[in-house]
Amino acid sequence: MKAILVAVFLLFLALSLPAAAQSQQLDDILNRAGASVTRFLDKLADVKCNEAVLQEKLNLKGKTEERVQSSFDYLVLAQNQGNEPVLYEAREALKQSHVKKNVSMLVTNGFATQLLIFHPYYQSSFTFERLPDVHYNNKLYAQIRFQHVRGRPTPAVLLLRGREYPLSLSGTARIDPETGVVEHIETELGSSMEDLGLKGLRSEVEYAAVGFPTGAQTYWLPAQATVEVNTAKQRWKNVHHFTNYHLFSVSVTESVDLDKLKAKEQ
Repeated sequence: MKAILVAVFLLFLALSLPAAAQSQQLDDILNRAGASVTRFLDKLADVKCNEAVLQEKLNLKGKTEERVQSSFDYLVLAQNQGNEPVLYEAREALKQSHVKKNVSMLVTNGFATQLLIFHPYYQSSFTFERLPDVHYNNKLYAQIRFQHVRGRPTPAVLLLRGREYPLSLSGTARIDPETGVVEHIETELGSSMEDLGLKGLRSEVEYAAVGFPTGAQTYWLPAQATVEVNTAKQRWKNVHHFTNYHLFSVSVTESVDLDKLKAKEQ
């Protein structure tokens, strides 16, 4: 009888230790991912690129009813409000195809920075689970499943009739376990928003290594973002391609009217 008790006790330890180790590994990956996303925001402010956007309105069978193609000079400016990262996208239109009258097209902004879910500010708004690792392009990646906790801050919102509605997202990310770089992320609605007419939302964002001739440093930057949205009667699909990255610098000069300044001081 004693041998059986010992065997059961050893089996319990054998099952428990990997789970504890896996939890520690998940924490380590999240910490690395948080640091990587913070660096990502710093790097993103150093570059601009070309963004090509394909907007499609589909029927309920998935057939394209309307297509609009646009291209932009694209950059993102990052600021902090306390610990919260705030991003401003800037686009200068280069080309846009004609949009038919009375045809509603989907506008999708900000999905290139979907990895903000792993930013230290937002990590406490999600629960995380490590799934089995996967091989992709001859490299082993960690798969992390995430689920937004309702009522907590989220980096995504739905703009509808001039009002913002926070999006509760769930999904899976592919992360380099050594560097914390988010290589791929997929999201979907984590809770129903059919009361607002939104039946489904799905996004997929891919990131790629980008090098520049002026330095040896490699940047991981958005390569493609795909967003699909459907209501009870309509469907849309937008695809954003980001290419031709190059470094840029901005200099700001400020002129001061000394006479007005002196008058204000008196």
